[in-house]
Amino acid sequence: MDNDAGKCSVLLMLDLTSAFDTADHHILIERLKKWVGVSGTALEWFSSYLHHRSFSVAVSDFRSSSTSLTYGVPQGSVLGPLLFLIYLLPLQHIMGSFEDISYHCYADDIQLYISFMPEDLSKLQRLNDCLDLIKRRTAANFLQLNEGKTKVLVCAPDRFLSQIVKALGPPSLYVKSSVRNLGVTFDSSFTLDGHVKSLVRSCFYHSRNVARLSPNLSRSELEIAIHAFISSRLDYCNSLFMCLSKGSLDRLQVVQNAAARLLTKSSKYSHVTPLLSQLHWLPVKFRVDFKILVLTYRAVHGLAPAYIFDLLQPYVPSRSLRSSDLGLLAIK
Repeated sequence: MDNDAGKCSVLLMLDLTSAFDTADHHILIERLKKWVGVSGTALEWFSSYLHHRSFSVAVSDFRSSSTSLTYGVPQGSVLGPLLFLIYLLPLQHIMGSFEDISYHCYADDIQLYISFMPEDLSKLQRLNDCLDLIKRRTAANFLQLNEGKTKVLVCAPDRFLSQIVKALGPPSLYVKSSVRNLGVTFDSSFTLDGHVKSLVRSCFYHSRNVARLSPNLSRSELEIAIHAFISSRLDYCNSLFMCLSKGSLDRLQVVQNAAARLLTKSSKYSHVTPLLSQLHWLPVKFRVDFKILVLTYRAVHGLAPAYIFDLLQPYVPSRSLRSSDLGLLAIK
């Protein structure tokens, strides 16, 4: 949206090295007590959950003696990511103190982004200042930024790109033409062409593997395999496909068509519309629309993050229309 308004944007993606394994238990208990307000029996539960853990190393038939574990939150658990986010609260406080910088934390992945007019490159210094404070705070909390996985994506017209990269300073070392963000490949122009290409290739790879197994699978087993390896990939983050070009949507539709023919054991020349109707599968474009509608419903009813709800506003037409009472929404 900022790009549509003529602004440039910079996304800085930070990665913490072995983050879940380096959280200090005593510091985490203090965060729970002083930052979150946990006390009494609840605090004792958390303390019992974290403390008195041990580990050993096994190589072939040899096992070392057990050693007390005073760092790290249990991975693969429901509480693990939540406890780590609590451990990162001072970092979130630092990032929140920069009003012109937005941020998101997904477990150990930290994202900072800033938007600015092309002539206002001085704002990029704020990003540098924030990064310096983060580095200092992570070191004080036994965390280390993984510079090898740190990436910067600049979203701006080509004529401004070199100026922005130069003004970035040290983070310019991490500038990439595209970055993989939570499983989605973004490019500087946000066409998602690279992501679609990778997605189609991955889906057809799994489609061929499922096809080889299909003679040994029942209809229900084949359907489960197709949804697990193909449909799930088409649906993942598909709300981002809202503004995809027709060509990219058509490529994704070809994937779904092939999956429908595989499940119904139809030839590649079979008309696919009746097959999709028979399977009760929405075409790709309508699946995207449905995802947007569900996300909007959740945002309006307080079931989605506040930053999504903040993007919406009541639609107010310039003159009185019958649609004025329909409760329509517009994007800010």
